[in-house]
Amino acid sequence: MTEGVEVTLIGQVYGKEQASDYNILYLRNNSIIYQEQIVQEPYMLIYENSGQETYLGNTVKVSGRLSFFEKERNPGGFSQKDYYRMRKIAAYIWSEELVCMDDKKFWLRETLGNVRIRWRNLLLDYAEEEDGGILCAILLGDKGQMDTDMKELYQINGIAHILAISGLHLSFVGMGFYRLVRRITGSYPLGGITGISFLVLYILMIGCSVSVVRALIMFCIRVGADMSGRVYDAPTSVAVAAVGVVLWRPLAFYDAGFQLSFGAVCGVIFLYPVLAGKESKNHIKDSLIISFCIQLATIPFILYHYYEIPLYSILLNLIVIPFMSILLVLGFAGSLICLFWEWGGSMCLLLCRMILKLYGVLCQIVQVLPGHRVITGQPKAAGMCIYFLCLLLWTLLMCGKIHRKMQAGFAVLGGAALIFACPAVNHRGLEVTFLDVGQGDGIFLQERGGITCLIDGGSSDVSKVGRYCIEPFLKARGVSDIDYVFVTHGDSDHTNGIQELVERQDRGVKIGCMVLPEQEVWDERLEELCALAGREGVRVAVIHPGQQITGKSLTIECICPDGKEVSESGNSASLVLEAVYGQLDILFTGDVEGWGETLLTETLHKQYEVLKVAHHGSGYSTGEAFLEKASPKLAVISAGRKNRYGHPHEETLKRLKQEGAAVFRTDQSGAIILKLTGKEVANLKIIQYNRFYEKLE
Repeated sequence: MTEGVEVTLIGQVYGKEQASDYNILYLRNNSIIYQEQIVQEPYMLIYENSGQETYLGNTVKVSGRLSFFEKERNPGGFSQKDYYRMRKIAAYIWSEELVCMDDKKFWLRETLGNVRIRWRNLLLDYAEEEDGGILCAILLGDKGQMDTDMKELYQINGIAHILAISGLHLSFVGMGFYRLVRRITGSYPLGGITGISFLVLYILMIGCSVSVVRALIMFCIRVGADMSGRVYDAPTSVAVAAVGVVLWRPLAFYDAGFQLSFGAVCGVIFLYPVLAGKESKNHIKDSLIISFCIQLATIPFILYHYYEIPLYSILLNLIVIPFMSILLVLGFAGSLICLFWEWGGSMCLLLCRMILKLYGVLCQIVQVLPGHRVITGQPKAAGMCIYFLCLLLWTLLMCGKIHRKMQAGFAVLGGAALIFACPAVNHRGLEVTFLDVGQGDGIFLQERGGITCLIDGGSSDVSKVGRYCIEPFLKARGVSDIDYVFVTHGDSDHTNGIQELVERQDRGVKIGCMVLPEQEVWDERLEELCALAGREGVRVAVIHPGQQITGKSLTIECICPDGKEVSESGNSASLVLEAVYGQLDILFTGDVEGWGETLLTETLHKQYEVLKVAHHGSGYSTGEAFLEKASPKLAVISAGRKNRYGHPHEETLKRLKQEGAAVFRTDQSGAIILKLTGKEVANLKIIQYNRFYEKLE
């Protein structure tokens, strides 16, 4: 089956979520009817806004267009395909019609789901929107109500773990009931059964995640040891939990939640006894050691999935984690008390809000400290493996209290392996990336030991392209500062992403200097962008034809427009740049067309190995006279998949073919990366990051 075909699906609802203007249904045991054939698919995702009331357990019939989840388009991007494949979901349907075929209902899960909705509404009412959204994430695992800026603030400061339902939450619920019933009845079995039962009900209400299943298995083993009079063995418990999670979701091993959850537990179980030595009554010292052990065990995973490390997170967690226990007690108690004593419950939730305000203030303070986070990029797997091997050997030597020099050697070797595996350190030659930003432009140049440059950054069909596309790519490449950002002209599909980067200078990627064409060709958008840069403290410069910006071996020269010859704005007045690195010459043309292309053709004095095709491959640009003068060997077109303009146009592709240029397109290949390790063009390596297919693999 190909993407976009009309299908009819019959399946059973086993999960549902509510978004702002649509519902999300999770279906299992599905039969997909297509062209008089029936295809069985275990799990599917349905988006619908019909208003039809559905319950967990209902069998529904859905009609709509079949769609498949995409892999990431650029390095550092989010892969929908991998995320849902881990959950065994291969495709989704935007429902055009939905009909319930029976009245079967999972009454227990439906009841728990209604309890969760009422609990969520209670938190939002009594704790207000911002703090209530955070409490929904902490108590119910519902991050959909949380402000995205606050979520990011927690993440970049290393305390986002408090937003995930983890062992602390489950221990509070399960162990609380276990100990309460055990003290009342004096029965270990009755206390254990009660604790596990309440814990299972809580999990059914909030939903299963990797960290939740891990904590449940370890809790059951711990309580089972108490019930049977045996000694609880933590290493065995974590091993059984790992096997259980992998059997439940085989691909979970590659998930960030799995790696961070088990990494943190292993750090406490295996590293803490080695570093702490004898038992200590100094709680601050113990907390520091535990936090340090968790960092040692999880830092490669943090760098691999988030590309940066918050340096002050160990100290920040010394305050956050102790208050977290209080927050949970007050949150659970306040929610319960509100049901029969409104004032008492609201006072408990008010104390919760005060703790959350403390968290926010601490994050804001840490954020202004020098070096509060280090962007390293995504390390290579080989470096991570060497790091863990050295950590294991170092731990074994520490247990023996021998070979001090060998201990230090493995520690240094492991740290060095991880550091040099990161792109911020391990970068060679010149790398030019034509980002897949949809219908728009975004080109990044980086040379080792030299300058970093971004030429344009915007999209007309990808929402928040700066925050969710360009910035993750830059962080994945280990880029914390861009030396120069060139803006060719004012169209939004070249500038809206740059505008986002400028607005996010306090928590995103820093911009050293924004470079604009001569002021005579500015339009209203460029004037607004210049004013915004001034307010955010970004330096703005104007570049004239013939002026150059030089790095270590890379030179970028302005070719046009000349304000003396041109006094109009728009595509024809686009900034045209030439990049030279050794024998490699690249021409970046923005959206130049018409009389602007005519002037450019007259100006050109050399041939180019690589051409960034103007205006996304429009038929009104890249004419025969220009191509004959530029004579590119390789042409790159940045365009959106199935864009409404029909870019690139067939006549442009035909002209490029006649000129003998090899054509690469972001709509077909995702990001296109050019790597040159030496100065010889023969060493040029071309990487098509992610070819798109519209068939079920």
